[in-house]
Amino acid sequence: MLLPVPTPAAAWVQPDAGAPAMETVTIRRDPWGTPHVYGDTSYGLFYGFGYAMAEDRLYQLEMARRSGNGTVAEVLGADFVATDVATRTGTDIASIRRQMAALSAEDRAMFDGYAAGINARIAEVLAARDRLLPREFVDAGFDPQRWTAEDTALVWIGLILQRFFGGTMEVANLALLNDLVAARGERIGRQIYDQMRWRDDPRAPTIIRQPAGADEASSVPVAPKPATRATAPLRPLSSSGAVAFRAAQVALSGLAATEGMPTASNAWVLGPERTADGVAILHNGPQQGFTNPAFVAAIGLHGAGYDLTGMTPVGLLPVLFGTNGTIAWGSTVGSLDTNDSYQEQLNPADRYQYRFNGRFVAMDRRTETIRVKGEADRAVVLYATVHGPVQSWDLPNNTAYTIRRSWHGAEVETMLGWAKAAQASDWTAFMTQAARVSASITWFYADVHGNIGAAGLGALPRRPAKQDVRFPARGDGSMEWQGLLPFSANPKAYNPGAGYFASWNNKIAPGLRADGAVFGLVDRVNEITARLDGNARLTREAIWDVGNAAAHADLNIRYFRDGIGRAAAALAPDNPARQAADAVLAWDMQLTDADRDGHYDGPGVTILQAWLSAMAEAVFADDLPPAILDTLRDLGYPAPGGRTPGSVRPAPVASLLFNALRGGAAGVPQHYDFLNGASADAVVRAALEQAVGQLRHRFGADMARWLTPAAAHRFSKVNAIGVPWAAADRTAALYQNRGTADVQYVLRPGGMEMCSLMAPGQSGFVGADGRSGAHGDDQITLFERGACKPQAVGAAQLATGSATEKTLAVPRDR
Repeated sequence: MLLPVPTPAAAWVQPDAGAPAMETVTIRRDPWGTPHVYGDTSYGLFYGFGYAMAEDRLYQLEMARRSGNGTVAEVLGADFVATDVATRTGTDIASIRRQMAALSAEDRAMFDGYAAGINARIAEVLAARDRLLPREFVDAGFDPQRWTAEDTALVWIGLILQRFFGGTMEVANLALLNDLVAARGERIGRQIYDQMRWRDDPRAPTIIRQPAGADEASSVPVAPKPATRATAPLRPLSSSGAVAFRAAQVALSGLAATEGMPTASNAWVLGPERTADGVAILHNGPQQGFTNPAFVAAIGLHGAGYDLTGMTPVGLLPVLFGTNGTIAWGSTVGSLDTNDSYQEQLNPADRYQYRFNGRFVAMDRRTETIRVKGEADRAVVLYATVHGPVQSWDLPNNTAYTIRRSWHGAEVETMLGWAKAAQASDWTAFMTQAARVSASITWFYADVHGNIGAAGLGALPRRPAKQDVRFPARGDGSMEWQGLLPFSANPKAYNPGAGYFASWNNKIAPGLRADGAVFGLVDRVNEITARLDGNARLTREAIWDVGNAAAHADLNIRYFRDGIGRAAAALAPDNPARQAADAVLAWDMQLTDADRDGHYDGPGVTILQAWLSAMAEAVFADDLPPAILDTLRDLGYPAPGGRTPGSVRPAPVASLLFNALRGGAAGVPQHYDFLNGASADAVVRAALEQAVGQLRHRFGADMARWLTPAAAHRFSKVNAIGVPWAAADRTAALYQNRGTADVQYVLRPGGMEMCSLMAPGQSGFVGADGRSGAHGDDQITLFERGACKPQAVGAAQLATGSATEKTLAVPRDR
């Protein structure tokens, strides 16, 4: 099939006089629908990439584009105005255009080719709309729009960087501190705060372990210790200010509509000394939400300096998770602090002026027009200070909150670093590209020579010593960044002494302090490391099954199982509380439904949940304000018939409770005694007896009937920020806390092997008759079994035997 599409002049290098008038691009698909694109130039290769993605995911591409440029309300209505405003607030379109204009011809060719390939498919679809136009366009009443090179950059910024790499917890931390101090007074309120949002727990598991060996970098960036008291303390956050900030975060990240996703990713990489095959093996499960279709799509690119196979979010040029046959790479969300909120003091006479360096300065302002389906256009005025865009206002306290991101102005460079890493053949070249990435991300590496590596990426600000990174910085000029640290300051390790790396978005390295996650001994990465530690050489099947076990693990029981058993040991064997403890001890700590009766196997999880709830009330109800206590009551388990969380973490109460029970042995100093002088065993036993009494009242005396309904796994029809991008949800039998996609690479010299899982399937196409494409849900069965499918890696592996083949002709007309 020939698709003559003009090529922009800057998109390719001048061919020789004898070169053919057209470049031929071939798309071969494997039996699971994965497209492999073969082309000679960057423009042609990415033309085929864009075309193939548009074949599989045209509606998803359209909604990714609109999610990135802030035009969702134009086609879906007023419910998405706040989403569009949040997207445009954080996007500096003038900066993006400058970055795009500065691209080399070769780099620009990727953007132009990708857009042209999508547009070629759009033209095809509109010419045969009854057969090719996805149903979602028909239902919503609009057609796909032409794609531009700029759109690709905006998808990266608006849908990826802002949502996955652009947040902070600093304002929420300030709100928590304010509430605690108001309820308990300055001294006790701060003590409790420090036990809920601690600076550093040296016992927290880390991706890069210490002490560092000769092959392991020991330079770990840590936040400076704050001054005992800032010369001018931060103003408190009012209740209306807290609500406004939360609303801004929901609009930015889609937290409400997307049911708490995205939340995480996991990865483990083993060196040859830890595998039965004697080669490096990399496993990656990026967790970017469970959507229909998957947030990522599979692709192979062969030619123009690329020979890779992998997966990447829809609408992106870089293949974020993949292999080129020599190296493999993956990632998890980073824990380095590259963003700061600033508290701006407003002029009482003019809320659009803020104090900076001793005087009030006018905010920058621009007006954006938001088109709204079925309504008049809305003019929205957006404001910014020297630190960045205004995210929310707290007018009762005469303040506003802005955000500064170290990757601002380097968004395109960050994307190119990720894209070019796919061409690296060794750790040094890989790190050269890593140095270009300004957003906080943890990269993992393995190669066919048996080397493995990990690095925390992101441009690290050099902050003033008096800044406590847990809270907003003062915007008056006293807490300005002193430039950025060099990439050499980022934590990184190569061929570690442990023989492996493991991450489930835990702490990157010892000594790290940041404003977000409170890293402690309670961490779900322990579900991975518990299966990797030891001297055994693991088979590739066992390495894959680490993910299956983690996907079904109860993330709370590990930290309380022995304590429950110890507290109940003195009770008589026929005591119901002792029997409940014995049931917990007998439980395999997995959330499974082997007999398919619709309930988790055994009463263990039911007893644990009831005990955790009883402990939250018994230990914290007299110490915490009701609104804060409510956050500890939600244990985070997936609800049968309800929402499917993006990825479960240990319950919010688990870390706080674990530290309280350990007292002086905790890694976080316990200056405030939540147990009120009682022994840990006595508190655990009393809560167990209370929980058992409640369960006997609810279920009866027969413990075999104390069963919790098992939650089904739902693939949502909305994308990672809550924008609908499919006609309907899909479901699998049982919730699994696994990756949006899962992929494993066995880096055997001369024969890379790749196995992957990406449910529901490669295709998102739904025709006007409501029927899905052939590969819309063909991986759900694999998902339910925890299995993977073999996937071709290099160009040669798919040269013959592919399921389908299509040839595109791309003109080289200038």
